Amino acid sequence: MKKMLFILVSMLCLLLSAGCGSDKQAATPAANKVLRVATSPASPPFELYLEEQKKFTGFDIDLINDLAQKMGYEKVEFINTPFDELLPGLNHKKYDIAINNFSKTKARSIDYAASDSYAKAAFSIVAKKGSNLKADIDSLNGRKVAIKKGASAERVAKSFPGSIIVEYPENASALHAVETGEADYAICGNLTTAYYMTHTDDDNCLQVVGHSERQDDLVVYAEKGNKELIKKFNVALSDYKKSGEYKRLIKFYFGDIEKQS
Repeated sequence: MKKMLFILVSMLCLLLSAGCGSDKQAATPAANKVLRVATSPASPPFELYLEEQKKFTGFDIDLINDLAQKMGYEKVEFINTPFDELLPGLNHKKYDIAINNFSKTKARSIDYAASDSYAKAAFSIVAKKGSNLKADIDSLNGRKVAIKKGASAERVAKSFPGSIIVEYPENASALHAVETGEADYAICGNLTTAYYMTHTDDDNCLQVVGHSERQDDLVVYAEKGNKELIKKFNVALSDYKKSGEYKRLIKFYFGDIEKQS
């Protein structure tokens, strides 16, 4: 059943990607310029790889494609990379930038160059319907909390000192662990959670019981010394937001983002 659901989600992402931005006019690119972008494409609606179509799709993917045009690139080459290898690969010059709905953190900003924020996201605390679990320290004490390995959700989970953190390779598998009873809670980005609950939780057995208090800035990262590239990215992002294209992209994937935070 889950395999069939994943295929359904994949088909949906393809339709979304095909419908969004198909009539966009490309900026005049500089000849033979390729922007190499690493991503771990298993976090719909941000990034997903459609195996049959050999195609990357999602909000982050559309955003990068649009901004690369504005930056003067002729082509974007997406490089499928395990999540925990994305940032280390930057300083080994394996690619130019990494995008994977990364939260901006002080620790990451020490080792890598961060862009301006392209979106804001909180974290949702999810439990199974009918469990009567709440999002407070007492309720989470001694409870298993599923998170994506390496994600900033770990920070939120650690704010509940008695919780037992269990790591999963992807947000979807962390949320699925709550469905199956392997975990009591999951902590994932609110937008990813909303997408999962809408398109994958067909039994309607999950519920959001709380949110993190603060919102994170979502950014792209580049090699620490590649500040010039980040500067170009930030200029393109600023122009993109002013043009109205950004609002259309946000609405297309997330609806009213402010109401979902």
